[in-house]
Amino acid sequence: MSPNNIQALINTSVTDAKISMEGGIENDPAYAAHTATELLRAIQGKEGQASRRKMAAAVARKAIKELEKEPLA
Repeated sequence: MSPNNIQALINTSVTDAKISMEGGIENDPAYAAHTATELLRAIQGKEGQASRRKMAAAVARKAIKELEKEPLA
């Protein structure tokens, strides 16, 4: 995910960011997990981001669960 997209997830509300990120879980769970980890890296150490951090971690866990369901190629 580009830095601009990560910045957009930081600048929008946590609810809107969650909706955007969870929408990608069904289509491409690997990309959703990657986006969540990139967001976590971007907000690491920044104050006032606790709810966004929790949301990104939850999205990453959901995406990983989806990946576990997929048959290996």
